[in-house]
Amino acid sequence: MSQRRKHRTGLSRLWSYTEQQRGRALVVMLLATVSAVAPVVGWHIVGDVIDAGIRAGDKQRLTVDVALYVGVNALAWGLGTATWLMLASIGQRMVVALRRSLFEHLTSLSLRYFSEQKAGWIIARLTSDVDALSDVLNQGLTTLVVNTLTLVAAVGGLFWLDWRLGLVALLVLPPGMLVTRWFQRTSHVAFSEVRTRIAAVTAQLAESVSGMAVVQAFNRERAFQREFDGLNDANRQANIRAQKLSSVFFPAIQFLGVVATAAVLFAGARMIDADALEIGTLVAAVGLLTLVFQPLQELSELYGQVQAAAAAMEKISTVLDAERDIVDRPGAKQMKRIDGRLTLDGVVFAYGEEPVIKGLTIDVPAGGCIALVGESGGGKSTTAKLIARFYDPLEGAVLVDDTDLRGVQLRSYRRQLGVVLQDPFLFSGTIADNIRFGRPDASDEEVEAAARAIGVDRVGARFEHGLEHVVREGGAGLSAGERQLISIARALLADPRILILDEATSNIDRPSEILIERAFDTLLQGRTSVIIAHRLATVRRADEILVIESGRIVQRGTEQSLLAEDGPFRRLAHTLEPPAAEQLARRAPVLEPS
Repeated sequence: MSQRRKHRTGLSRLWSYTEQQRGRALVVMLLATVSAVAPVVGWHIVGDVIDAGIRAGDKQRLTVDVALYVGVNALAWGLGTATWLMLASIGQRMVVALRRSLFEHLTSLSLRYFSEQKAGWIIARLTSDVDALSDVLNQGLTTLVVNTLTLVAAVGGLFWLDWRLGLVALLVLPPGMLVTRWFQRTSHVAFSEVRTRIAAVTAQLAESVSGMAVVQAFNRERAFQREFDGLNDANRQANIRAQKLSSVFFPAIQFLGVVATAAVLFAGARMIDADALEIGTLVAAVGLLTLVFQPLQELSELYGQVQAAAAAMEKISTVLDAERDIVDRPGAKQMKRIDGRLTLDGVVFAYGEEPVIKGLTIDVPAGGCIALVGESGGGKSTTAKLIARFYDPLEGAVLVDDTDLRGVQLRSYRRQLGVVLQDPFLFSGTIADNIRFGRPDASDEEVEAAARAIGVDRVGARFEHGLEHVVREGGAGLSAGERQLISIARALLADPRILILDEATSNIDRPSEILIERAFDTLLQGRTSVIIAHRLATVRRADEILVIESGRIVQRGTEQSLLAEDGPFRRLAHTLEPPAAEQLARRAPVLEPS
């Protein structure tokens, strides 16, 4: 994104989304100009009809003028229709380009951004704010272009008709500018507040829907209703304040039009009495005044909509200008198929000022498996996110096959990475679609093979359509164990070289855990694996177990060697699985103090 675009926050930023349409825009401007000039010419013809045709009794002139009048207005109608259609098309294309740019930028931001922003706030940017711009670009853009050109043409035509009447009409210009400036300053604040309030309502709605089970379980419906009512009322009041400003501004512009018309009629009547003006010229001048104030009134009505869109664009710009934490360095290399040797070399990382990872050093051979265990908040999941390059270390380096991940293209690395999370997310679609998520080009046979290898075929057997059973968003209707099996099959089909299991069995019942543990045996074969878990059954398969506390490795070794020591791992094992820990501790050799 260019620096020039990043410094723009208002509607001028939309100009960058017309790059592919500059030729169409030029054609539209030519059509709109001719369309705007045509009615002005029409009123000049009306003046000539009265003075040179009717009053002079020239029937031939009258016939020619009437024919010209009809032809000019027919031309204006045709060009106006074409202009409206083409401008609406340009506006819609701009909306599509903006939405695409906004979503593309969102997907490139690091997890830090999403952890700092409410989901509802982000959704408001993509929905209500973009909709506010869409309204202006679909209808307002046409109104803006056509009426602006008509206004300019009408003013020019009025002065061309009679400069004295033009000067009389312009007496209302200074108060009109003052009223417009007042509205511009006050409405910008008001409409910005409207965007903020609607975002708060959207955020509360998103949070309520996501946590509805908890809300109902703790009988908090009324409390959430009161909170929603408060936010909704604040949104209503903000809209009322904005509409009050509009209710003053629009009638003021209308009144100025009435004043200008009265002034022109008065001045014109005096000039006719003095034989300094023809009556046809006065009629044409009044007609041209309608062409001045009608578009001016429509533009003033549009102005409130434009202010709302400008406020929405400022909100959208806060997303578009959010810095990407993880970016490819200039000259970053494509990472070819990796062996999978994983190294963390003196890694230090902090979310804020206080480091949560403090000089971590880990070396996992290709195809090896390590387990990270420890109390919550010790830094295990943060370590996994550094390996996945959701974050970059502040000090030290994360290397794969002795290559610093900061020097390779992120996409080429992520294609060889698999992650199985504690709470797997399934997308709306079929079970097969979710398995195929990591490899969209996988064949049905490959999907079925992965499902059989993991045991997902048993899940599909519960439903009439098998793997083609449609899953609701988030995997509703499936048990936690079934969702986890599908996510494991998804990782298996993607065939990653490095695999991260982040608390993948922590929310699973015992029968499901047995199935999942068997699935892990299939999934881990031949892959470099990092397991984050509390259960001994999961970490037991690791070549080495690392106990992490406060961002440091305090113990490392095999399960039996760690249980033989009186240290953090034995205490952790006793807390989580006392019978298994005691049994292994009894079988482990007793180490005498030296």
